[in-house]
Amino acid sequence: MLNIAVWNVRGLNKRDHQLALKDLVSEYRLLFLGILETRVRINNVMHIQSFLLPQWKWFVDYANVGNRIWLAWDDNAIDVHILDLGEQYIHCRVMNRADSEIVIITVVYGASEVIGRRALWNSLQTLAPQCVDVPWLVGGDFNAVRDINEVCGISGDIRIAMEDFNNCIQEAGLLPMPMQAEWYTWHNCSMSTRSLWKRLDRILINDRWLARFPTSSYHSLTPRTSDHSPLVLFVES
Repeated sequence: MLNIAVWNVRGLNKRDHQLALKDLVSEYRLLFLGILETRVRINNVMHIQSFLLPQWKWFVDYANVGNRIWLAWDDNAIDVHILDLGEQYIHCRVMNRADSEIVIITVVYGASEVIGRRALWNSLQTLAPQCVDVPWLVGGDFNAVRDINEVCGISGDIRIAMEDFNNCIQEAGLLPMPMQAEWYTWHNCSMSTRSLWKRLDRILINDRWLARFPTSSYHSLTPRTSDHSPLVLFVES
């Protein structure tokens, strides 16, 4: 069993956010974690990581990725090797030591602007040919929706953003993994008429993943301390 989660935590400097993350790992017996939008300064990284998961291994790259994406994993159960990274993604190979099962995981945190996200779409299309023979999972906060039914509330014109995202998914040969629980994964936390919900977070897979793990699905949980839902995936070998 390889239990994975990806979560935009909306900051990790506050103790309640840290405790929520620790609870998530414990409750779902996670082995691999992608953490987005930590907002942690480099001089506080080791202190926070040692409180969160002192026995785990971590990967951050403040020279390139900054505090946008952190990876953490239980080194007693899995091996993780970083293959590639950019400002909006970290691409890695994960091997489950129990059965030597190898998968590729790309954790993403899309830019807030349409033009900025195009670099991510291009990167995913470039990475796709390298993953044709191995199960590949792409998950995180894409900061984009695929369809108008993934938005509830008043939003600007998102047609170009949707077209870009859907073209990337098609060109990269990615498929939506079945999802359970919360449909909208982000809320702007407004109680007024400007309240807005969107499905910004999701998990995508290639056909090799589908063939190897045909029953896999993920859960979109209640947001807890963040404005985003944690995504939790259970992979049965």
